[in-house]
Amino acid sequence: MTITTLLSAVRDGTTVTLVAEHVPPGISAADHKLGMDSSLKNLANLLE
Repeated sequence: MTITTLLSAVRDGTTVTLVAEHVPPGISAADHKLGMDSSLKNLANLLE
């Protein structure tokens, strides 16, 4: 799996766009979303 992170400046901060490609077929969209949400929450906890 490849995850590309794109950062774009906006007036009040930064927009973060994640693009996941080549996700293994055994990972459902719902499970993938849960995993990504969890990873982003962990990152936010580290930065706050």
